[in-house]
Amino acid sequence: MYAVPDVERTAELVRDTARGLGLTSAGFGLLRLGNHVVLGSLDDKFVARVAYTNRRPLEYHAAHHRLVEQLAAAGAPFVAPLCAPCRLSDGRVVTFWPMHSPVGQVSLEALVELVAQCHRVEPVGELTVWDPSVSYLTRWAERLPLMTARGVPADVCSFLEELLHSRVGALSDCWAILSGEAHAQVLIHGDPWPTNVVRRDDGMLALVDLDFVGIGPPEADLSAARLQFERHDQEPRVVDRIVAAYHGEVNEQLLARVYAADEAIEVVWLACLWGVVPDADTELMRRLDHWDDPSVPWLPF
Repeated sequence: MYAVPDVERTAELVRDTARGLGLTSAGFGLLRLGNHVVLGSLDDKFVARVAYTNRRPLEYHAAHHRLVEQLAAAGAPFVAPLCAPCRLSDGRVVTFWPMHSPVGQVSLEALVELVAQCHRVEPVGELTVWDPSVSYLTRWAERLPLMTARGVPADVCSFLEELLHSRVGALSDCWAILSGEAHAQVLIHGDPWPTNVVRRDDGMLALVDLDFVGIGPPEADLSAARLQFERHDQEPRVVDRIVAAYHGEVNEQLLARVYAADEAIEVVWLACLWGVVPDADTELMRRLDHWDDPSVPWLPF
């Protein structure tokens, strides 16, 4: 059940559910594979996100969606869901979202400003409080069975486990000291990669993929900007530019620790695409071969 999602069958189930809800009579096609199977309606109006497996009860997803709707109404730059989450006939959860134009390229400064806009919104409802161990190690525990089922070599899994636990341990120690000093905690997106930025019909930028929305330090979001523009794009003076564009306090020590953990968890994410997305295994091994050489850019995936 983990190895390769049946995209064609998933698209049929999503189409049937969308028709039952009166959203669209169009079919759906694959947009991308990642933590979810992401499908777009063929009339270019809706996006459907389907979990690989049924790990959480429907009530959890429904409560999270209500929080997202509240936060979007309060001014957070989020794309609100179209309706409550639903179950497909095979038991998996699907969520439907309006389709907006993808942003081909977003600058570091624009991404940081979008994140800062999120951080300025007053949190509402019972949001998850960011915790390094829970945030990263829960994702590891959820993804390890997927990596194993898809045939990721055991030595690669062992390397990633050791690396991630080491970096999360260092991050947790740093966070324990800072949170004791009442370090700022704000509304965070939790996964603000440039690929999660879209442009609304009114021209404004907004964030999608809202699974990790919660309360945490600004650095938990700013790290994604650093990883994209420093490790992937090899742009200069990235940390200095983040600090300048954010117009708020940034703890560079904490940012460095989050960045290190994010490096590791991104490679874990890539390992989950082993054998499913073309060239994912090749890029994974290339990254591991050049792990300690930041001058070698990671290719986009």
